[in-house]
Amino acid sequence: MKVQENQVIDYLKEMRETLLQEIKSIDKTIEGITGNSVSDLTAIVTPSTNYAFESKASNKVLQPVEEFDPHSKLDNKISYALTNVGQGFKEDILDVLQQAQPDLDPYKLEKVVAVRLSYLLKNGFIEGRKIGRRFEYSFVSA
Repeated sequence: MKVQENQVIDYLKEMRETLLQEIKSIDKTIEGITGNSVSDLTAIVTPSTNYAFESKASNKVLQPVEEFDPHSKLDNKISYALTNVGQGFKEDILDVLQQAQPDLDPYKLEKVVAVRLSYLLKNGFIEGRKIGRRFEYSFVSA
């Protein structure tokens, strides 16, 4: 029996979906046990100590924002917080955002900001310096 190329492709696609579902399940288990999101855990185990990633679009960095707009995107809110604290940890950024919008659910805000900070750091929109198990975030220096 000769195996067709499209049969191999179908099998590989099916296997990929199965593996993705298994990875999601593992991520949920890790999050349930540790209380940390998987993106937080990967940040903890990353060996480098200074994080300034090259941006895919090098001119796309967060710019300081002087006035808070509750209807703006999360990136602008984070930029507002960084403008106020200069450089700071996730908790410092959360404090500024919670003072600006006290009606937001602090638990949800923490999770959303953690994910977004991780993305912004990884893609070079902000800089981060690892201190112990935490990151100190700042605007990209010129």
